Amino acid sequence: MTTTEAERFQMHESLIHTHGKEVADIIMEHLPPTGWGDVARRSDVAGLQVLTKKDIDMLRISISGDMEALRMEMQALRLEMRSEMHMLFNQQLKWLVGLVITAQALGTGALLAGMKLL
Repeated sequence: MTTTEAERFQMHESLIHTHGKEVADIIMEHLPPTGWGDVARRSDVAGLQVLTKKDIDMLRISISGDMEALRMEMQALRLEMRSEMHMLFNQQLKWLVGLVITAQALGTGALLAGMKLL
């Protein structure tokens, strides 16, 4: 049963008349604001503690599994990226070597043609 503010005020006034203001204030401070039904017992808290620990343990297991899956996915992506970079590097190297050989051949040809003209 919950007590309204009006009922609490009326009880406080009655306690003042019966026991005096100081005692009435002390008694009112020791009463819960909404009623005894909303006050948790130690066994309630202990039960929640066990359930919360189980929830945290399950969450830890779930996160651990998710992290392992993420590590594996990142490793696969890393290997894929390295493979692609290696392939592109080789492709670029082939073009560069071909370009250098072509430029060298053109330079040599131009030099020989220039020597013939002299």
